[in-house]
Amino acid sequence: MKQIGWAAFGTVIIFFISLIVIAPIISKLGYSAVEGSYHAATHALLVSLIFTVIICTVLVLEEIKILKEKYGDKNSGDA
Repeated sequence: MKQIGWAAFGTVIIFFISLIVIAPIISKLGYSAVEGSYHAATHALLVSLIFTVIICTVLVLEEIKILKEKYGDKNSGDA
């Protein structure tokens, strides 16, 4: 349950960071109409999602590397 809470907290933080930091940068790229403001927020969330996936992938790969070093690669010599 604690992990779900941290995930929800992280989601809210990512949402606000994307709206505060990334959305103004994207809005300077040419979203001037009212409809464009919705697109800017959507694109900001997509950019945040992309970077979140990249960071999570890097963390998972680091954990796999640590586990391989700890336990060794037992399947490397078997054929």
